[in-house]
Amino acid sequence: MGRPTMRRPASARTLYSALADLGVAPKLDARQRPDGPKRTDTALLLGILLAKTELDAATRADPAQEPPRGLTQLLAGYCSAIPSPADETRLRLLSLRLVRSAIEATLDDDPSPLARAAGDLALAAASLIDADRLTRTGAGPAAVNACTDTAAQSLTAATTGINSRQPPERSGRKPTP
Repeated sequence: MGRPTMRRPASARTLYSALADLGVAPKLDARQRPDGPKRTDTALLLGILLAKTELDAATRADPAQEPPRGLTQLLAGYCSAIPSPADETRLRLLSLRLVRSAIEATLDDDPSPLARAAGDLALAAASLIDADRLTRTGAGPAAVNACTDTAAQSLTAATTGINSRQPPERSGRKPTP
């Protein structure tokens, strides 16, 4: 297979059709959407497609296995469709992925200090990537500094979370029930 051709962004109709083919299209209210999905539905539909894609990838590629089952092919397919490393869109994609990871790390009702720290570290990385992207595109120092300040705050929060966790007890006795 060759490198896929990336055209313009997908429309709400195209996304809905793809989701329907995958069996995960949301039910549309026929009164509110008599002509199908609207342009304003695009972000929601992209989110559903993204979740379906990542969940499918997680069931087909396991980085914990030796050798990682399916990971090489998954990454090869992904890289064949991604813009060049210096492309601004690629950097925005990376930042958005890290923000999603930060949110997912803390979705539990009561996330552990380590889960919160992982979320904070993902936000720090996203902020640093944003600072790099803004620097490359000639943004002013205020915008870049805002990103690096956010990264520093997130890093501090992560360090605090890591240091505040309770270490497991290490006694020779078994705990009594």
